[in-house]
Amino acid sequence: MQKVFYVPGQTAIIDYAREIAPNAWAARCSWLMLQEIRVRHPGAVLGDEAEFLQAQEHAHGTRPQRVTESRYDYALSRGQVLDFHAGDAGDSFILQGREIGDLVRVYARAKGKYWSFLALPTITHAEIWQRIRRDQPRLIDN
Repeated sequence: MQKVFYVPGQTAIIDYAREIAPNAWAARCSWLMLQEIRVRHPGAVLGDEAEFLQAQEHAHGTRPQRVTESRYDYALSRGQVLDFHAGDAGDSFILQGREIGDLVRVYARAKGKYWSFLALPTITHAEIWQRIRRDQPRLIDN
């Protein structure tokens, strides 16, 4: 993953970072360094993109919640599907449009039950079902 400038708690990366000397980083677009970026973005930090994305999901991601079959079908037929997977656990898909920062809406279906939540677009089918089992175990087993 790459280095990025961002303000913790905000949903957008300020800019990707470019190493201009050993342990010296500047913004790719503006060539500003961290102290200069902090003038416009107080509290800005330099960190790994993966850390930023995980913090964003932790702060703004949602737990799986039951939804109706109609809502699932509407999202599948009307939304721009980024990824769809049908497996033994059930079906799941990710909508392309961003909802909060880099988070996307995920839908899942198994045994006549339907769920939806916000997550990173890199979530896998297996991770979707792990999250549903972790957060809603009685709903998937019943």
